[in-house]
Amino acid sequence: MKKKWSFLSVSLLIAAMSCTPKTAEVNQDVLIDSLLAEFSTAWNSNNPETIADYYTNDAIMITDGSKTSGRDSILSFGRQVAGNVKNLKASRGTYAVANGIITGTFLYTFDWIGPDQKVYPNRGSSIVYWQKNAENRWKATLHIYNQADVVQN
Repeated sequence: MKKKWSFLSVSLLIAAMSCTPKTAEVNQDVLIDSLLAEFSTAWNSNNPETIADYYTNDAIMITDGSKTSGRDSILSFGRQVAGNVKNLKASRGTYAVANGIITGTFLYTFDWIGPDQKVYPNRGSSIVYWQKNAENRWKATLHIYNQADVVQN
């Protein structure tokens, strides 16, 4: 009888464990693609607040050799340029996920609307570091833009 109870207990334990949901593994390609989609959505919103929210409060952006750091500066930068950026698209390059940090490269294209209202196609590449914030959301903490060219019409 004792063996029956032991066998029954072990069987119930195995059954219970098999019904317990396992922690889902995050597909890293899907994660990176979602972060790039957030980047594109933020810039395509033309909303400086949405752009600034993509970054950590102490983030650093480097564009054309100019350094912008901190939320207020990124917000100010967004106010200056957000309305001129249209149709931004980002595509995944290489990346690594380790120790709570994601490092990645990506290519981007967008249309710049000049003061003459002409559309100037742009393209470039970026290096970005993401880390999780206090709300457990990935945010860009360092973003280096390397604009390849501006096509003048």
